[in-house]
Amino acid sequence: MLDPAEKPKSLTRSQIEDLRLAAWKMNGVERRGFQGQITLKYCQGRARLAETVFGWARENIELGLGEKRTGIICVGLQSAFSTAKRCQEKQHLKLP
Repeated sequence: MLDPAEKPKSLTRSQIEDLRLAAWKMNGVERRGFQGQITLKYCQGRARLAETVFGWARENIELGLGEKRTGIICVGLQSAFSTAKRCQEKQHLKLP
């Protein structure tokens, strides 16, 4: 259970559930940015507290906070291993 000193700023259980649902409906960069912003606003920028309160992965929260702080967006390897065709292949463009 949370220490009273570590409770997030004025969030009801219903609001926490709404924030969880909102994050769940997002993907990648958008989700991390949202989680980082909510962590800054309600959890004093503390990823461990946000992990406890919202049930989000701490690594994602920390990455979102880092992206927000630096302005550099981290790109995953999902597209490299995806079976979807690249934009150039879809448009039948000649690749180098």
